[in-house]
Formats: sequence, C-alpha cells, structure tokens
Amino acid sequence: MVDVRKEEHGFSETEPGFEAERAERTRLVDAFLAAMGEAGNPGTSRKLGSFMRELTGQHQDRYWATEVEGDGDGVLVFADGRHGWERSFRSSDRPMSPDDEIPPDRLADALRVILDENDVSRPSELA
Repeated sequence: MVDVRKEEHGFSETEPGFEAERAERTRLVDAFLAAMGEAGNPGTSRKLGSFMRELTGQHQDRYWATEVEGDGDGVLVFADGRHGWERSFRSSDRPMSPDDEIPPDRLADALRVILDENDVSRPSELA
C-alpha cells in the first residue's frame, strides 16, 4: 500500500532540509527587498503583461534579473518576494520540482550582484 499523504504534499515532504533552506531564502530576500526599498527600487524591469494588471487596479509585476557566474540560468527576484531560477518562472510562479528551488548560497550571490549593479549598500545578511 502506498502512503498517499506524501504524494499530496509534493516534493517538499521528501527533501531533507527543505524548510530550513526556504527560511534562509526568505531571510535573504527580505533583507534584499528592504535595502532596495530604501533605495527606491532602482533597476527593476516590468514583466510582460504587467501594464494590463496596472490598468485593472492590480500591482505591477516588477523584478530584478541577473546571472551569476557559473550558472547557466538567470535569477529573477520580484518586488513582491517571489524569486528563483528564470526557467522556473516560464511555467509557474511557484516551484514545481526541487530543481526549481534555488539554493540559498546561489540566491545570496545573485542578490549581491543585483545590489552591486544598482549601487545599493549590502545589508548585513548579504555582506
């Protein structure tokens, strides 16, 4: 008999350290967004289709993008806190597999690059 509870909860149930990595990514992104917010959110781009959202009274999808040396994929960080590999956002705003989750150390590298590119001081979490 198969335990369907694990299947219902998705890949996070089977990945050791998943919640710890998620908490670390949240901490890093929160520090990044606070620093960028204090600086006026320089360097953001608007996601395709965002203009229609704005016309209907919704928030714009604004994001920062960068590539970290050694990674074959870009990293996106949205002003609302969504973040991850660029390829993973092509199909969904949420990770669909463990490969869609960016490791905290690679995310930290990307956030540092974005801060540096926009001349924003690094918060202590990203020093």
